Amino acid sequence: MNRVVSSLIAALFVTTAQAAPVAVTPDGTTHLPALEIPSSPLMSREGNESRVEHILTERGLAGRQVDGFNAALFGPRLERTKTAYPVTIRDATMGGVPVRIYEPLGGAPRAPVLINVHGGGFVGCFTECGGLESIPVAALSGLRVISIDYRLAPKAQFPEASQDVEAVYREILKTTPARRIGLYGCSAGGLLTAQSLAWFQKRGLPTPAAAGVFCAGGDASMSGDSRILGMLLGDGEAPASSPGAGGPRLGYMRTARAGDVVAYPASDPATLKRFPPTLVIVGTRDFAMSSAVNLHSRLVASGVDARLHVWEGGRHAFFYDSRVPEAREAYAVITKFFLARLR
Repeated sequence: MNRVVSSLIAALFVTTAQAAPVAVTPDGTTHLPALEIPSSPLMSREGNESRVEHILTERGLAGRQVDGFNAALFGPRLERTKTAYPVTIRDATMGGVPVRIYEPLGGAPRAPVLINVHGGGFVGCFTECGGLESIPVAALSGLRVISIDYRLAPKAQFPEASQDVEAVYREILKTTPARRIGLYGCSAGGLLTAQSLAWFQKRGLPTPAAAGVFCAGGDASMSGDSRILGMLLGDGEAPASSPGAGGPRLGYMRTARAGDVVAYPASDPATLKRFPPTLVIVGTRDFAMSSAVNLHSRLVASGVDARLHVWEGGRHAFFYDSRVPEAREAYAVITKFFLARLR
């Protein structure tokens, strides 16, 4: 993060010597002159190449429907991940909700169990994102990972995804104690992880042993400095803001009340205080970094065993590309975190 900021400052100094100075208005808004920001020299070559490939591929797919967009963007990565981390995959239904179950070759013990809630902005990306988040973890940990195909917008709205997570969780609890269950997800899945933990409290369910909130925080606004920085650095994925909302309002969240702690768990210390040990993962070029850092700070203030791991130069969901060294580092951190707390 410091190197990124240093690059921005250096670029500003060069620019201001040749053009208009940086302007700051009374409300605190900073107006920057044109900048050229290089890739971070602290990230691997593969990581920077993956980020550029992602941005250019995503822009080339503009206008496609969600399913086709995700298949083209994430499909090749899914196949590479399956090759690098062989697992068995089967579809099932749990509590009336479709799931996809990933197990290491040779099978997995009945417990511990990991529950994955995939990313995709609450609008898509089950097969691609569920596999990209679950396959490496199942292969490396030796555990069963159950990825939930929860209901999506535009048909679904808050809290229906949390209800689907509850249904699967209740089914798993019939054979596995909560102290041997972990819950995690990236992007929308990271937010849904936090929301589900709050939802479990509301429904009187036991708290799982550990949680992972990746590429997200505990609020749906995804606001803060990193949202602006993410757009400056060309991540290409920062959601557009709704007028007057202080940040983007995801379609799935359109009916959620601003003061609902189940929808925005980061806003309520009492809710956060009951969170299990939580791993937060994000990259410095992720538009959700501010939201992730804010969640970690609030968890620590609430006395929760929260761990924050930030990867320099990492875009949103940087570990979706198994070719990237930093992705493999993230898989190792995730695996070690859950094994230590579930066993």
